[in-house]
Amino acid sequence: DTERIMQITDPCRYDKWTRPNLQGKTQVFTRIYVYFLGSIEAQNLQFTTQILLRYRWRDERLSNATAEVMEGENMLMGRIWTPHLYLVNEQESKVMGSGRQDVLVSIQPDGTVLHSTRMKVTLLCLMNLQKFPFDNQRCPLVLESWAYNTSQLELGWEADSPVKVNKKLQLTEYSLRQVYVNTSDAQYSIDEKDSSENLNYYGKFAGNYSTLTVSFELERQVGHYIMDYYVPSILLVVVSWVTFWLDANAVPGRTTLGTSTMLTFITLSRNIGSSLPKVSYIKATEIWFIVCTGFIFGSLVEFAFVNIIWRRKKNVELKKVSSKYILKSTLTPQLNRRNNNSSLGEKCKSMSSLDSQFDTTLNSRDHSQLTVMSLDSIRSEPLPNSGRKDSPNN
Repeated sequence: DTERIMQITDPCRYDKWTRPNLQGKTQVFTRIYVYFLGSIEAQNLQFTTQILLRYRWRDERLSNATAEVMEGENMLMGRIWTPHLYLVNEQESKVMGSGRQDVLVSIQPDGTVLHSTRMKVTLLCLMNLQKFPFDNQRCPLVLESWAYNTSQLELGWEADSPVKVNKKLQLTEYSLRQVYVNTSDAQYSIDEKDSSENLNYYGKFAGNYSTLTVSFELERQVGHYIMDYYVPSILLVVVSWVTFWLDANAVPGRTTLGTSTMLTFITLSRNIGSSLPKVSYIKATEIWFIVCTGFIFGSLVEFAFVNIIWRRKKNVELKKVSSKYILKSTLTPQLNRRNNNSSLGEKCKSMSSLDSQFDTTLNSRDHSQLTVMSLDSIRSEPLPNSGRKDSPNN
């Protein structure tokens, strides 16, 4: 059988660049087995999956090439025609295998070819994060014909279980709700306003190309975000309300509590925002951030108003004055009455001498004793530099 296959697929008899059934469409049926689905990155809008991709078509040129099923790997695949399909939303892909690539080609006696490839692919997924983290995402895997349009090659799903998912599949952040399959055509056209040279070069590539789509509907698990974001943010807001029960004059404590809760909440929000892309619309987490920030900021504003009102109604406590200032405040009105007709310069000189005399008298006494002088004893003291010798009774 191997020699028979080699003879039939000899380049002199078999052109591997020519598709089967030139008189009509070549039909290629597809089936996908999903081994693993994970690493769904919202920040990069991508997800990673490991799949087994199988194509089935019929090549009449290989009919009666073998009496039994003929299997081979890369060597056999390099001698026959295979459909060139590509992943439209592919970002990175590779054929898996340890030592050799996991590629298998089998040929049935009636010319049916089954091509199997195990791949690891990273695919783009345009996510809508308005309801994050209470969102559901639908991430597609899009297969499309590369070289043949719908008039030459038509893609289709196997009638029985076109997509199978590993029953033991477990996701870390999401749960797989459902898998959808779809068949459509992608249209590529050339603008009629282009030059004739462009139409001549690229016009043959215009047309409709067969497309297969697998959509994975994913539901985000919110337990992680509730425990790591929502519960701490609620506690921070409640802690900021503790300032309502503190005294209005406890300025350091209330200020420290308000500002620390505000800064902690901002840091918490930045941590969750760093895992998301920068989008133009408002997400649910941002609405939550605005509401919590408003509550915390409101507690700071309330403290400011309460502190202002408290200070306005507060009784001002005067400092304890010394005996020197008590004597000065007592004597000053007496001197003003007795020296009403004196010149301004004489009154200033008398006050300066009086201060000097009182300072000397007070300093000579023991500082640990407080001497209170009566009004009569004060008046009995002669006024210095007054220019008159009036008796104390005058």
